[in-house]
Amino acid sequence: MVLEKNKAYKNLKKKGFVDSADHSNDHKYLEFFYEGKMILYTKLSHGSKKDLDDYLIKQMSSQCKLTKQQFADLVNCPLSEEAFIEILRKGGELE
Repeated sequence: MVLEKNKAYKNLKKKGFVDSADHSNDHKYLEFFYEGKMILYTKLSHGSKKDLDDYLIKQMSSQCKLTKQQFADLVNCPLSEEAFIEILRKGGELE
């Protein structure tokens, strides 16, 4: 499985992720807030032009508390923000 990095970044922002104030020169950090509380974060390589390979998808899906397929669906848009929140709720990530 391979996902386009720029598409992933753009679509995660559409699903409620925001750029973190904390960042590094080599990564973009995206945070997900629910009811004003930061629930999770993930990061994307800032300088690399490479797409997200299987290893990076696994890392990001883990950070987002999703399976690899759920993460791919979140990035490719079949999984809505509301469905993502429901998965987090069922997984005990939300109070």
